[in-house]
Amino acid sequence: HILPKRSEARCPVCSEILLEPVTMPCSHSVCLHCFKRTVEFTSLCCPLCRLRVSSWARKQSREKSLVNIELWEMVRQSYPQRCKIRMEQRDCETGGEGIRKTYRLIVFILGKHCN
Repeated sequence: HILPKRSEARCPVCSEILLEPVTMPCSHSVCLHCFKRTVEFTSLCCPLCRLRVSSWARKQSREKSLVNIELWEMVRQSYPQRCKIRMEQRDCETGGEGIRKTYRLIVFILGKHCN
């Protein structure tokens, strides 16, 4: 696999590392969260080129195959730390265990830098 450049691994909607990327028929990729927020629940169009993706999105959602697994694996292998941080941030937004994980990460980082 050719590892994606940082610019190719960045979501054009949130400007962060692609987290569970969704690649639409127009070949644009966005994070699953950004896809749901900007496409699935609003316009049903690609946020970049405005191609209508409603039929495709419904089919992929039914098949539970929205996430581009190959791209997601490449991004995770190329940028493991960034992906880990983003996953923890996402968990934190949903509460519960994510908050505890983030707290443990902060304590760990502070411990390394304060000793």
